[in-house]
Amino acid sequence: MLDYELRHKVALLNPYRSVVKTFDIDKDKIPVGIKNVASIPNTLMHKLENYGYALHTIDKKSQLAGRAVDTELINPITGHIMSGSSSGTAINVFAGINDLGIGNDGGGSVLAPAICLNILSFISKKIEEDRVQKPKPNTDGMVATNSIGFITRDKNLLIQTIEYAINIKPADDYGLVYSGSKYEGIESEVIELMDNHAPRNILAPYLEDILKKCDVLLVKEGPVDLDGFGDSLFGHFDERTRLIQEKANKGYVRVCNIAGATAMSLPMSELGCSYLLMCENDDIKISRLLRLALEIDEY
Repeated sequence: MLDYELRHKVALLNPYRSVVKTFDIDKDKIPVGIKNVASIPNTLMHKLENYGYALHTIDKKSQLAGRAVDTELINPITGHIMSGSSSGTAINVFAGINDLGIGNDGGGSVLAPAICLNILSFISKKIEEDRVQKPKPNTDGMVATNSIGFITRDKNLLIQTIEYAINIKPADDYGLVYSGSKYEGIESEVIELMDNHAPRNILAPYLEDILKKCDVLLVKEGPVDLDGFGDSLFGHFDERTRLIQEKANKGYVRVCNIAGATAMSLPMSELGCSYLLMCENDDIKISRLLRLALEIDEY
């Protein structure tokens, strides 16, 4: 944990232009940053305040609504433009300004920024599931409501926050795991998976169907936005831009929310790469996903 005075000074300095507003908090509290969107209800922060969390920053969101990149913020590691759109929230966690970030995810907007910075993330429609939302079309014309998600640098804090937010703890075992390849130390059934670069209108229903057959799906994601420009608006221009978009290696992160899945990313040692754990939006399967997350310790 960083010294609160230092992290507060960094927030005020705002070196990455990722902070919209900063609040003074008690130094014994867990500092939280929230993406500057109305779709994250105040009730979530009020719930977490009962467990020692405190709102430290309002975080900049991508000004280009719906795009998968943020052309106004720079990735602190690569110098490329950031993955969007919970980009400011991810940067503020990566920089140590906050221990927890809260964003929203329609097509990878929490998962991708976290993965490209080698930090952890989690999304689920279980988080504040009673909130009223109006489904919105994405850049591919698919309509869905978004998920709220968490971004952290610490797995234990992430699992603790999930318990406080949706009252789900890790199970005793992780059940039946499907995977695209064998992972050391994890018992899984290796299956042939659809190309993760498939169009979202094909990949999303495929993911929804496969998650019905297992407890957790485990894949490798990335390197995200390292070798390409992972944005569907850009990719729609011509064959050349489509190939550049594919090189950004955004696969299942693009469709987790659209498929109604709960998902967690755990960074690997490779830059911009992550284990991606996905399951149906079901309490028992989520608890098994959390148990699997505890078994993975590469990052």
